[in-house]
Amino acid sequence: MDVLSKFLDFLLTNYQSKHTVNSYFMDVCQFIEYKKTYIVSEQDINAYILFLSKSKKSPLTIKRKLSALSVFYDFLKRSGIYNFNLSGIVRPKSPKSLPKFLDIDETIVFLEKINSLRDKAIISLLYSSALRVSELVNLNIEDINFSNKTIVITRKGNKQMGVPVSPKTIDILKNYIGDRINGPIFLNKSGHRLTTRSIENIVKKYARKSLLKDISPHTLRHSRATHLLNNGMDLRILQRFLGHSSILATQVYTHLSLQDLIKAYDAFHPLNKND
Repeated sequence: MDVLSKFLDFLLTNYQSKHTVNSYFMDVCQFIEYKKTYIVSEQDINAYILFLSKSKKSPLTIKRKLSALSVFYDFLKRSGIYNFNLSGIVRPKSPKSLPKFLDIDETIVFLEKINSLRDKAIISLLYSSALRVSELVNLNIEDINFSNKTIVITRKGNKQMGVPVSPKTIDILKNYIGDRINGPIFLNKSGHRLTTRSIENIVKKYARKSLLKDISPHTLRHSRATHLLNNGMDLRILQRFLGHSSILATQVYTHLSLQDLIKAYDAFHPLNKND
């Protein structure tokens, strides 16, 4: 029985997922076909990574193939066939996906299509103050300063800070709260505080209805941050507004802004227009 047959038996014995067995076996077969042998060095593996990269394989695909090779060479070592360790091989980093966000027109349409006063207050506040959904559900009426148009929220690490609220959102909150003077701001039909899941369902319901999109409350936070940055807000001020402990977390919005710029450039460049 050759090495690949033994390896396939090993996979079938140790992995329940047929998909994993097939993927790992095919990845190893492709590598051996590329190298013509399983006797390798770190230089050989790095050359293979470069080959895959030049072949336009994604970082995720390359990482999966390296995982398959790690299992294969661990199997060879345990079986006393060949001793080689991939632990020194540097895996490619998977690119972080940029957060979804709505453009200004979509945001306006989204807010205008909400017919429930409570839901309008929820979505307006999520967007206006770029709140995390956990920060919103924990808000009490006592946390609102109507005259200063601010709210006090509890950020990560139990840190409290004041956050500005748009005048329009303050008016919506006033109308929704009515005569209540304390307790949770946002209530369900039973008079209890809304849950995170409830808020997520509310946002998704209106987004599907008005935008035909599936978004989350966090999309509104990303949207607000992107709109503020595009309109000239300093990155350091945006960092404080969002409650990011590191400026690195805030810099993702510069990439979003650049994407907008590229799209606008492509759309209005004269050479891109049809005659």
